[in-house]
Amino acid sequence: MSRQKVLVFIISVFAILAAVSAAFPKDGLAIAGVQLNFPTPSELAKSLRFTADSSAAQSPEELLQQRMSAVRAAEQDRFESYFAEDPARIHFPDGDITLFDPFFRSLDNAGKEKVRILHYGDSQIEEDRITSTLRNGLQGKFGGGGPGLLPFGRPYYTLCASESSTASLRRYIVFGEGSKRSDGKYGVMGQCARMDTSVYTSVSSVKSNIGPSRSFSKMTLLAGNISGKVRVKCNGRQFEMEPADSPSGVRRLEIDLPDSSTTVRFSAWGSADIYGMQLDDSLGVSVDNIPMRGCSGTVFTRINSAQLKEYVSTDNVRLILLQFGGNSMPFRKTPKAISEYKTSIEQQIRHLKAIAPRAAILFIGPSDMSVNIKGRMTTYPHLPMMVDSLKAAANNAGAAYWDLYSAMGGNGSMAKWVKARPALAGSDYVHFTPRGAEATGNMLLESLLLYYDYYKWRRKGGA
Repeated sequence: MSRQKVLVFIISVFAILAAVSAAFPKDGLAIAGVQLNFPTPSELAKSLRFTADSSAAQSPEELLQQRMSAVRAAEQDRFESYFAEDPARIHFPDGDITLFDPFFRSLDNAGKEKVRILHYGDSQIEEDRITSTLRNGLQGKFGGGGPGLLPFGRPYYTLCASESSTASLRRYIVFGEGSKRSDGKYGVMGQCARMDTSVYTSVSSVKSNIGPSRSFSKMTLLAGNISGKVRVKCNGRQFEMEPADSPSGVRRLEIDLPDSSTTVRFSAWGSADIYGMQLDDSLGVSVDNIPMRGCSGTVFTRINSAQLKEYVSTDNVRLILLQFGGNSMPFRKTPKAISEYKTSIEQQIRHLKAIAPRAAILFIGPSDMSVNIKGRMTTYPHLPMMVDSLKAAANNAGAAYWDLYSAMGGNGSMAKWVKARPALAGSDYVHFTPRGAEATGNMLLESLLLYYDYYKWRRKGGA
């Protein structure tokens, strides 16, 4: 159809509308009980009159501001929807999302000052499960390297590193069975090895570790209760450690390694308690995996406070993760028993906050766990009560809470994780497989990073 014909058609339509408008009764028509109205000629003309878009009257600055406001409102809605509804959200005391702002600032500054994270937990995090995923994600974004803190003097294997030793040393351990220390000087890991002989140690990154934690440039040996001197030989050089005169009694020996090292070998001899060794980069993020098999997270008040203070202060610890509760599930079944556990956890968190006032604390509650009831693997009936109690304990003590039970799907989810192919949890219906631990670590990482994004968004003037 030609443009002339189109124009004639449009004009004809307008003419017909004008004629109908002029002939139509002003008060409308009532037909079969239905009132019909038609615009008057003046109303019709007004509706057909060209009007400029309201944005045409705005200045470019005003228009850009309007567009940005709309974008910020949409972003705000996205953040707030996650914070209010998503099962993987973090629960903050009194809903104070700014609680982690100091930690996020330290991440932004990790290129100038190393920042450390401690991840304590029960057997769910053994072999660096969950922690390694969190570590690699944070190091990839904010820099850093190495697996962090490792025990000393025994064969030790994780998803990141493998350690061998020529001696089997006596160990003191604050959790579970084993020798105890009356002075509580177990070190930050809650365990130490007594060295009274020469020990040759080798630590290497495992081949499957292709993340930033694979390489490191510095080793730090932590020792105390030194008799005489401890000597260490590494990379052809010999070092000495003497007793410390600080309240913690901790002496540190830092040894620079070639950049991007993936293996370190050294000999140590003398008489001392060895609290562990760190493999890190000089800057960036370090994340320590500290598993405590069989522990319910109620042991921190039994570790020497001066030693904990020394570690969190010297290493700029800015976040402490506490992942406990699973070991208490089979035994604390009544409201009274769960309330007693809640009180104990709250006490432990307050104790750690006093020791590490600059560190944020995030309590990670138990996963879903199944028990055989009448031949069917079913969520422990009292698990939701335990989750609510631990959430209250954490928030009451000024810590945040991550609800792993809800994040993985809530009631009945463990059975689904076991039946998944490939399996995400083991046949004990308690522990994750490596793949399931990685999925859990990624959920925690993504949640943390979303709150970090919100922190960055607010700093840019979003709220």
